[in-house]
Amino acid sequence: MVFIVQVLKDELRHKILLEAQHLFLQRGYDRTSLQMIADKVNISKSNLYHYFKNKEELFYELTDGAADGLKKLILRLKDKRFDLHTGQREYQMLLTEEVISLLLAEKYGLLLIMEQAHGTRYESLRESMIDMLAAKTMPLLADEDNCLLLAQIMARNLLDGTVQVLKTRIRPREVRTGLNRLVEYHTKGINALLK
Repeated sequence: MVFIVQVLKDELRHKILLEAQHLFLQRGYDRTSLQMIADKVNISKSNLYHYFKNKEELFYELTDGAADGLKKLILRLKDKRFDLHTGQREYQMLLTEEVISLLLAEKYGLLLIMEQAHGTRYESLRESMIDMLAAKTMPLLADEDNCLLLAQIMARNLLDGTVQVLKTRIRPREVRTGLNRLVEYHTKGINALLK
């Protein structure tokens, strides 16, 4: 009997997470309330507190894995040096199996962080990634007067494109193909503006 009760609790917790994820993706963190989540799951708000102490804990349950993966990626890229001779290969590194695996395994957590994290500890993570990618790209560009602006635009486009691929592609093969094409496009753009 105890086993059955535990299974039911686990199923309800899973349902809470799924409905919360759906609402956060749809409405954003700051416009989603615990009452909305409880209503979607057909439980009382007080019953929801048996599973999660607050909205933050629920959001971070959905996003911490993705954020940890992004932080590791940022640290790894921070130490890489892009130069004229390896620029294309360095950007292609963004598509290693490890990165694609992160994008596929943490798809919805990444989408939450990239698009719906306003009001959370992750709200600046997207901008940090853009700044880091722009800083890596800027020294490569020939147009010294506009290199900061161009590098920021290119970094933002790469992240926006990645988000669009994740939002519109379901199957892993489609995600992989979309990301490969995006990085190829991005790399050719950088190569056209090289010193």
